[in-house]
Amino acid sequence: RERSVDEYKDVLVSCTEELERVARIVSDMLFLAQVSHPSALAPFESVALEEEALKVAEMFSLSAQDKQIHLNVLGSAAVMGDRLMIQRAISNLLSNALRHCPSGKTVTLLIEQGATQASLLVSNPGAGIEAQHLPHLFDRFYRVDSSRSRSQGSTGLGLAIVRSIMSLHQGVADVRSLPGAMTVFRLGFPTAESSV
Repeated sequence: RERSVDEYKDVLVSCTEELERVARIVSDMLFLAQVSHPSALAPFESVALEEEALKVAEMFSLSAQDKQIHLNVLGSAAVMGDRLMIQRAISNLLSNALRHCPSGKTVTLLIEQGATQASLLVSNPGAGIEAQHLPHLFDRFYRVDSSRSRSQGSTGLGLAIVRSIMSLHQGVADVRSLPGAMTVFRLGFPTAESSV
């Protein structure tokens, strides 16, 4: 049947959005496949976590300003790893934190250097995550609220990518959340000294 120009525009916009979402899913799946074959990766190098956290915070500074969210990077630590993959892990966590942080609040990236492990914690206040969801957050395609995540452009693969990156680095990714208070995602790396 005949449709108006506005109806055709709406359909084209909807199709374009869906194609972009599918393209993100394909890109994320290809990245996960790459991480599954570490022999194709460049050798690890010394990475200063604070430098990478500051770079990622700078990339997100405009979207943080739009939501009137303050970004705070504290601490320092050195780890052995793939710089771009570490940036990707931090970026995925910071993107989620900004998505769920209320306007006017602060998202903090805290780096802690321990004797055998260095940690990067991304914390944000907000609604939090119910306890029953926490064990599944790093599963592929798992979403706490699938309708809201899809409308915000999420593919459901971001945290699975984070877990794969940390596995490749012989580290851990975990989360703790207190509903209505604070959510903290942690990347735990073996320190440069302990991984030699």
